[in-house]
Amino acid sequence: MNRCRAVWILLVIAVFNSSASAGDFMDIRLSWVLAENNFLVEPGETSVNSPGIGIGANENNTLFFDNYDTKYTGFETFGHLVLYKKMPAFFENFNAEAALVLRIGAQYLDDEGSYIRMTYDFSDGFTDDENIELTLFPLSGDRFRLGYSYTLSWAADDIFPLRATFVPAVKLQLNIGWGYCFVGLKTAQLRETLGDTSQTELVTNYGTMAGLGVDIEGFVVEVNGGYFTRGTFEHEGVRGRGLYLSGISYQVGYHQGTEIGASIDFELYKNDPYMETLFFLPEEYDGGLSFVIKHEGTFLTHNLLDPDERGQMSQQLAYAFDVNFSLKYGYFRIHLDAIIRSLSFLLHEVPSFTPFQNYPDGVETSPEYWAAVGVDYHFPSTRLTPGIKFGFKQPATYTTQNLSVGGVSFAGGRTIVVNSRQSRSILPEGEGALIVWSVKASLKWDYAEMLSLVAEIYYAYDDNHTRYESDFWGLNIMSRFVDPNVLGLNLMAQARF
Repeated sequence: MNRCRAVWILLVIAVFNSSASAGDFMDIRLSWVLAENNFLVEPGETSVNSPGIGIGANENNTLFFDNYDTKYTGFETFGHLVLYKKMPAFFENFNAEAALVLRIGAQYLDDEGSYIRMTYDFSDGFTDDENIELTLFPLSGDRFRLGYSYTLSWAADDIFPLRATFVPAVKLQLNIGWGYCFVGLKTAQLRETLGDTSQTELVTNYGTMAGLGVDIEGFVVEVNGGYFTRGTFEHEGVRGRGLYLSGISYQVGYHQGTEIGASIDFELYKNDPYMETLFFLPEEYDGGLSFVIKHEGTFLTHNLLDPDERGQMSQQLAYAFDVNFSLKYGYFRIHLDAIIRSLSFLLHEVPSFTPFQNYPDGVETSPEYWAAVGVDYHFPSTRLTPGIKFGFKQPATYTTQNLSVGGVSFAGGRTIVVNSRQSRSILPEGEGALIVWSVKASLKWDYAEMLSLVAEIYYAYDDNHTRYESDFWGLNIMSRFVDPNVLGLNLMAQARF
């Protein structure tokens, strides 16, 4: 840990050990997990390593349909420490508020959306949440995103590739009882090539954002979009020319008895009962019927180097869609998620399969699509909630002839399975990607308002993972399928306060 981080942590500890005021807020998550991501293999036998059963878990202990609307796996131990202040301004109907938001883990200290906000509350005849608000993000505007579900969101800090600094932002929003509209700006410093030279300097790049939405009688319609500059090309023939990305997202839906809302990882931290409800309270069952159905779509386009025409650029299109449905009746719940994301959307932050380069002629790509349905039932007398969830997934692929990766050649037609920016698997010659089948059974026990115990057992059949071996002469690298069966277990105790 460097000296700067140590000073910050000591400062935070000192503040919270002093007389804490009503403006201080903590979101602490302590997770103890006994886990095994695959009982059926030994360490080193699979591309996703299975180290054996032990204490601790990460994203390898989840399935593709888990954590749809959050960036966290659910196994993390960390704390959000918030120093928050709100008070009236010197002028009638104006208010000021600010929050220093720090996320602290065992080996890191990050800003998690610190902000300054100025609001003007409308006079009599308007409700308390009808206002004009100006929100300033001094360090990171990552929580200010476009799109609606977290899995389909975009325009986060990583929209600026190879950024050298934080991405501060500003947002101006009008809120009225039945809708809202906003405009915003992000900036980032990127190291750019200046013209057709070898000189590079830090240059400010910009992202403009806007959106609006209405909620009338339970019917919701929303749309937002943005335009971003992303530095310059360093490649011969296009050196010094600018990269750009633009896109638009929409959402339509209907809700009854509950709100459609937004991902909790879009919310700004502040000290009020609403935030406590979001973070800490168990699921509430009022015995009635409530449901949400919604659909979201996103279209993006960005310019990239054309690999087939020297000195030329071409546009790469990306898209993503989802359908979400959830229903609660009495103590019974059912939820459905279905999604399709193009390969270009999965990789738009890189950008593209080969960074900054469009797909060559002759390459075939296919999108990722999956669907999952889950049900659970809550027993109020024992506080037990058993549940089960099924899902299938067709992964995104990139298929080409005579693949070369890092100086290693794979002859013949090859398909690469792309699960994320970090996870890729090269299949044997002539083989295509297959559907992944998954099922998870869970049992949750609400031991106390602040403590839950969870048991999960899951099985997946995924015949898209390979390992690499040399041939008899040690000259050629070959990819071999590994055991497609996955059987895992998570036993977790989690305290949140």
